[in-house]
Amino acid sequence: MAPETFLTGRATVETDVYAFGVLVLEVVCGKRPGNVYSQDDYKNSIVYWVWDLYGKGKVVGAVDARLKKEEILEEEVDCVLVLGLACCHPNPHKRPSMRTVLQVLNGEASPPEVPKERPVFMWPAMPPSFKEAEDSSLIQGTLTPFTEITGR
Repeated sequence: MAPETFLTGRATVETDVYAFGVLVLEVVCGKRPGNVYSQDDYKNSIVYWVWDLYGKGKVVGAVDARLKKEEILEEEVDCVLVLGLACCHPNPHKRPSMRTVLQVLNGEASPPEVPKERPVFMWPAMPPSFKEAEDSSLIQGTLTPFTEITGR
């Protein structure tokens, strides 16, 4: 489940994208939910496990051995695993849209950028545009004007 689901209690488009990302990781890695990954270092989370391998540059090592018997292209597997991680980004605003996911799977686009280390989940998650606007106003030395509403 997407991390924000525990706080909001609601299913959204973003939580669906997260679930799709987990499904992709489970299929490519051949792991079912609840499997123990490497001595429980990852608290039974396939997302943490694959993200750790990705950070070490060994994401292809997560591929299911049964798939390795087939003739698979390492680039395609890497692309799909990175796409799965992008869908599982802790910030719901940084997850790709399903349109983007489909474009990546069809080979029409490259997978989104994913940080080497899994970002920490923070709530409420701010949209990227909010953070960029805040940072740019601080750099320029100006503050965004606002109107203060007061009672009579």
